[in-house]
Order: sequence, then C-alpha cells, then structure tokens
Amino acid sequence: MIRTACQGIVRASGACLLGGGLYGTFLYQTDDGFRRAIQAYQTVIPVALHYRYLEWIDATIGTTQDDWEKLDERYAVPTVSKLGQLQGMYCKYCQTAAGWNNTFGEAWIREFRKLENEVPPRDIKAVYQTVEEETGKPVHETFASFDPIPLGSASIGQVHRATLLDGREVAVKVQYAEAQALFQHDIHTIRSICEKLAPEHIVLLEAIEKQNAAELDYRNEANNLQEIHQNMRQHGFHPREVVAPQALKELSTARMLVMDLLPGPKLVDGMRNYASQWAQDHGTTLHDLEVAARERIETDGIPSKYNGPSAWQISLYRCYLRLKDRALNVVSATYNGTLGWFTHPMSYHNSTLPPNAPRIIDTLMRVHGTQLLVDGVFNADPNGGNFLLMPDGRIALIDYGAVKRFSRNERLTVCLIYAALARRDEARLYDLCKVGGYKSKYGKSRVVYKLFQFGYDSWGKDVTGDKNIQQFIDDLKKDDPWEEVPDNFTMAKLMSIRLRALAMGMNHPVRCSDWWGGIAEEVLRQEGLPYNNWTYDMIVKYKPNMNIQKYKFA
Repeated sequence: MIRTACQGIVRASGACLLGGGLYGTFLYQTDDGFRRAIQAYQTVIPVALHYRYLEWIDATIGTTQDDWEKLDERYAVPTVSKLGQLQGMYCKYCQTAAGWNNTFGEAWIREFRKLENEVPPRDIKAVYQTVEEETGKPVHETFASFDPIPLGSASIGQVHRATLLDGREVAVKVQYAEAQALFQHDIHTIRSICEKLAPEHIVLLEAIEKQNAAELDYRNEANNLQEIHQNMRQHGFHPREVVAPQALKELSTARMLVMDLLPGPKLVDGMRNYASQWAQDHGTTLHDLEVAARERIETDGIPSKYNGPSAWQISLYRCYLRLKDRALNVVSATYNGTLGWFTHPMSYHNSTLPPNAPRIIDTLMRVHGTQLLVDGVFNADPNGGNFLLMPDGRIALIDYGAVKRFSRNERLTVCLIYAALARRDEARLYDLCKVGGYKSKYGKSRVVYKLFQFGYDSWGKDVTGDKNIQQFIDDLKKDDPWEEVPDNFTMAKLMSIRLRALAMGMNHPVRCSDWWGGIAEEVLRQEGLPYNNWTYDMIVKYKPNMNIQKYKFA
C-alpha cells in the first residue's frame, strides 16, 4: 500500500514537472518578459552565488587578491554584456554600479561604464516605425532630415539628431516599443533576485516602480523640462552655468520627445577623452591610470571628500596653457613667415585643456541641491550620460524623465536630514526615523546614523571603514536588521548615490552635506522654521504622509 502510494506520488510529481516544463518552454518562446526574466536569472544568480562562495572561503581559510581578480575577469564581460542586451532596468542598475569603486573590481567598473553611453541601439526601422505611429504620418512629413545614427541610446529609448521642416535642428528621443511592458517584468525579476541575495534593495525597487509610469510617458518629461528650465532661470543657474533644453510640446507625444539640440559631448565622454589624451602625453594609458586609482582605493579606501587642485587653480592652469600656446604660436608664425620659407616650418601648439572637474562638480551639486531642497522638483536619476559638456564650459541638463516632486512637508523633512548630516546630529536623525515609521529589531541609533550617512551623504572610508558597500550593509543588517522603512525619500537617496557615483568617476569624491547642509539651513530659515527651533513635537507636526515598506530582513 505504501509502495503504491509512493509510486502515485512519483507519477504525479513527474506529470507536474513535465507539464510545468512544457508550459515554461511555451512561455519562454512566446512571452518576452518571461524569457528576459529567465535570462536574467541564468546570468546573475550563478555569478552572485560564486562570489558568496568565495566570501565564505575567504572567511574560513583566506583568499588572495588574485583569486578575486580572476573571478572578476571571468564574469564581468559576459555578465554586463548580457545585461546590456536585455536593457531596461538591468541597464539602470549597471549604470548606478559604475560608481561603486569600493565594491566592484576594475574589470566590473570598466564594463559597467560602457553602459553609461554604449547601450546597444535599436535598428533605425524600429525608430521610424515609432515616429510614424506617434505622428500619424511618414517621417519626412515631420522632419526634413533624421540622422539614422543615434546621438545616444539608453535603457528605454534612444536620441537622434533631426532637422525640422523650418530648418531648426532638434534632438528627438524615441521610446522603444516594448519598454513599458518589459520594465514591469524587469522590476519583478530584479525584486525576486534581491529578496534572496540582497533584500536591502527592495525599498529602492518599490520607489523606482512607482516612478516608472511617469517616466515612460514623454509628455511628462516635456512638462518637466519646461518647469526645470523656468526654475533654473529663476535661480540664476540658466544660462550662466547650466542650460536646460526646452521641449517642443506641439511635436512631443507619449513615446516621442522633441527638444532643443545642444552641442557638446556627454560629460562622461569629455572627461574620459581628456584623461586618455593626458595619459598618452605622459607615456601611460587610461587603463593604467584607472588601475592605479583602483589600487589606491583598495589600499586607502574611498576618501570622504576631494583634496586635489581647486577650481580656481585649474582655471589659472587653463589660462596658462592658452597664454603659452599663443606665445609659442607667435614665434612659430614669425619663423614660418620668414626663415620657414627656406626650411621646414615650425608646428603650431594647441594644448588640450583639462576640464575643470571641481567647478563642474560644484555646479552640479549646487543645482541638484537647489532642485531638491528649494524647489522640491528634482532629477532622481542623474548620471554621466545625462549631462553634456558644452564647448563654452557650461553644463547641459538633458534628461528629466525621472523627476520626483515633494510635498512641502517632505521638502522640510529632507532639509532637516541634510542640516542634521552637516551638523553630525545623530539624535535629530534618530528622531526623524522614529517619527517617520522606521523600525528595526533593536532600535540602535548608531546603525540608523550610519544608514543615513551612507544613503544620503557619503560612502567614504570615514563611514564604511575598510569594508566595501555590500559588506558594510551586511554588517549593519546583522547588527540591527530593519523591518519597516518609509520610501518617501528613496528617490532623493538615489539622486545622492548617482551624483556620488558620477563624482567618483571624475576622481572627485563628495560628501553631499558639504553643499546641501547650508542650502537646507537657509531654506528652513526662510520658511520661518530655523534648525535650532525644531523639537520632537515639531517633527511630528510637519511629518509627511509616509509610505511604509514592510520587510523582514532578520
């Protein structure tokens, strides 16, 4: 009897497995989202498990640096290449990780950075089809010319240079046909992976999913560009320091955005091109410079802040190079106009001017701090591909799909956060957590303070010590696992992380509160609520409506 029952269970199990396998095969062949999910699982999970295994080996018998570098070289290229092909949210995560120099090895950073500006573009026929579907007429009836080679390609669409029928040059951003459906699948796939391997990312995923619907409608981005343009002009940033393009709303639709065409390479390209030229002039390579920088980080950790030449010093150096070129070229021109007629002419000098990285970072930090704390309307997803380095040195702000808007109470709360971070006020931050609904197993204020510093301010060695990012978070979870977390300010946190990653890629580590603490204090004064007047009861009074995410990390 028992044997018969067991045989029945085996036969039933076999039938279920066979049926499930057949259905899974059917879905894989017919459902693009399911197929992408399986490909993502197959790509990421074996890699993550192998690294976890090496961590266990390291904790038991020890490993060498060579062991980790071999693993990096084995997995970085095929993994990032596959995620780049999948695009969508997979690309966004890789772009964010490009700045995590103290978590990923040099091989990973190299590959992640490719996806900041080298997402595989779609065939021009698919782009034309979308344009015609959105306008209801052939491409040539809307545009006099349309460059088939994209200016750039990203996770949900790509941008092309075009000329309108009246002769104006514009940038046309065209969304991929399947972007909306695939993003939903991607979020759920990444969430299921994180639940098993990195649950601390769940809150971020929830916030991104909420933001996703608005980002996928380009009419929202057209409105965002108009609002940001007005705000930047009102605050005096535009056109003196930055330029925000204006959208042509009469031509923009849900899946096509037409806007001003601004000159200049993407910021990340301009910086890397200069670094490559500098390396060549000094007998080395960009790769060797990046390896040396990586080794310094591994030895000394990420600095808490930049300590190199100032913006003023670099400006003087740029002036010196220009004056030197002019003086040498006067000599060359004089010689070539006289003796040069009879001998070999002298060459002219045109020094490569270094981008003023400190000034660029200072501008970006002040702009985004003002957007966040003064306006409460900010770009939650800034990265090196979203800024252009214009020929006159100004920065073009070109991507405002991921815009977050804060209520007044949310804006006041984030002002309190950055003022407290600048003052190192651990007690005030702990009060904000308690009022905001944050709960953890033991309620340790020191863990709360570290999470605030890491999420909103800095991942320098003064915060993370000698640990990489994942090790740092893992240790905090062990010390005091959190269970309920408000997600209201997650997009502000993402903006901070993105800017810090961009700054690290420019060899200019930042602490956000160095710029934003002062802005926050001034906003609170102007609102009639100076920082020193705040009490626990006031925090309760101005508490925004919180969106609590519950998850057991213990």
